[in-house]
Amino acid sequence: MLFAFTTLDYTLVGLYLAGMVAVGAHFSRQQHSAADFFLAGRSMSWFPVGLSIMATLISALSYTGVPSEAYRVGLVLLLWPAALWLTLPVVYWIVLPIYSNLRMFSIYEYLELRYDRLTRTVGTLMFILWRLLWLGGVLYAPCKVLVIAAGVDVSVPVLLVLLGIISTGYTFLGGIKAVIWTDVVQTIVMLLGLALIILGIWFHLDGGAARVWETARQLERTQILHASWPETSSFWSENWLIWTVIPHLVLANLSFLVADQITAQRFLTTNGLGQARRSFLLNCVSVSITYPALIYVGIALLAYYQDYPEQMRPFWIVSAQQESPGDFAVDPRTGHPMIDRHTDIAADFDHLVAVKAILDPATEEPFSETKGLFDTAGHLNVERLARVESRTKETLVLRGWDEIMPQFIAQVLPAGCAGLIFAALLAASMSSIDSGLNSISTLAIVELYRRQPWWMEGWARMRGKSYDHLNPSDELWLGRWLVLLIGVMATVFGLFVAQLGNIFTIMVAVVNTFGGPLLGIFLLGMTCRRATAPAAISALILGTLLTVWLAFGSDLGWWPWSVRLNHMWPLTLGLVGTLSIGYLLSFFMGHPRSKQELAGLVIGLGKLGVRDEQQSA
Repeated sequence: MLFAFTTLDYTLVGLYLAGMVAVGAHFSRQQHSAADFFLAGRSMSWFPVGLSIMATLISALSYTGVPSEAYRVGLVLLLWPAALWLTLPVVYWIVLPIYSNLRMFSIYEYLELRYDRLTRTVGTLMFILWRLLWLGGVLYAPCKVLVIAAGVDVSVPVLLVLLGIISTGYTFLGGIKAVIWTDVVQTIVMLLGLALIILGIWFHLDGGAARVWETARQLERTQILHASWPETSSFWSENWLIWTVIPHLVLANLSFLVADQITAQRFLTTNGLGQARRSFLLNCVSVSITYPALIYVGIALLAYYQDYPEQMRPFWIVSAQQESPGDFAVDPRTGHPMIDRHTDIAADFDHLVAVKAILDPATEEPFSETKGLFDTAGHLNVERLARVESRTKETLVLRGWDEIMPQFIAQVLPAGCAGLIFAALLAASMSSIDSGLNSISTLAIVELYRRQPWWMEGWARMRGKSYDHLNPSDELWLGRWLVLLIGVMATVFGLFVAQLGNIFTIMVAVVNTFGGPLLGIFLLGMTCRRATAPAAISALILGTLLTVWLAFGSDLGWWPWSVRLNHMWPLTLGLVGTLSIGYLLSFFMGHPRSKQELAGLVIGLGKLGVRDEQQSA
């Protein structure tokens, strides 16, 4: 029996959202200065900070995307938490001592100490652009999934605006302390949601957990390492080869932990290096629990749809360019008419394929053949749609991989469970949104307001005061209004994201484009004494251009080779390019700073994070 999204489900989601606002209101009374609002007075302990980092990194894209990708490729996704542990030597012994001991508001202060003011400014602006683009996508993704896959009776724009208002609201009220503690609640909700899904699948399967493993083994989803050396073309284009994926995952994790204010700001809220290190270890442990659970959900869904293929709900999309698409439902994402599995179109299907009117629901590219899409009775072969015969072969499933899990929740699980799990989906999104709002507003205060006198003079006039009479409370209110402004900007951008195409692909490209080069100049500064400021800023700009070309060159016709890079290579090659450019240009541009100037900023020169004057004191 299938269940619709009920009044009880809506009520549970509403109570959850109201609870988040209540948490923000509670912590609003503890905000007295910018240090309280942005860094919680550096009073946070390791436990909430560690869970908050994990919740931030697992956005709504991961919460639905990891199970859907595991449905397709299996246990190879366990390489992600393994790669996080591989970052431990760099983060634990180099990065955290520098950030914690320097006691900064912004990690981009390090770039000025290590290089110069211009490098800090460019790095800050690049981060703000990166995360503003990212915020719009994180807002849009769960709304699209809820409305399209689950059939929630609210339009995407209305749900998106509601989510933006609530996330902005509790961040506006409670600052980073509200962000961290709501992330803790959201982590619990996310884990509870995964447990409910797994138990629901076991309940419906004959054999439960044993059937899940049996199906995974039969359909070759149990292999973790694909270590064979491929042909040249496959080496660059195939996603899950160990030679491709390990470097990408390690560097992606490093970019979040080293060069991303969203993540690093959590470490800065702790009251010392020991607490920061414990929070990092807890993050590693919690990711090592949550990611395997997400992966298991994907494999369990694979087993479920093998046993219940008739419950798979694929939608065949008809091109809007077709002159007579018929009386079909309309895909709210694209405006294209859709043909569901109950429509008898076998007689006309060959013609529709011939004129390229039928689009693959996963790629939205026209079908080229009809072989195997119908059974002997002329009905759509739904069972084929539930299968994935090869990791390297695109398969037709629903209207995109990310809709598998939400559609199962809405159609199969009983009333109440769906509401709790969709609250978890919203939690995954909100834990990323609130972090982005707080970190971007932090940088606006630290990098613009405090360093540009005209900002302070303008704010003083708005507060009805003179420049000399501004106090910590005035700076706190500026931070709050900046959160509100950035929240509005992110919400407006989210409303336009639907026009940009495949959101997951876009988000990966955005992270690759900015994360790699920013990570490059941080690592260059921390490990290389010779690196100079002119070389670093040149490497940052040239490395970003290189990464943009690697990520988008083939789509824009700027690619001289027939083999396209998969989405993992731009980050890896962009980082290597940034490091190489920065190191080589350091021999020709600028002059290396003295050991005294670099003390505490580069490995091998004193105690990390402790400046020369502190060490000699």
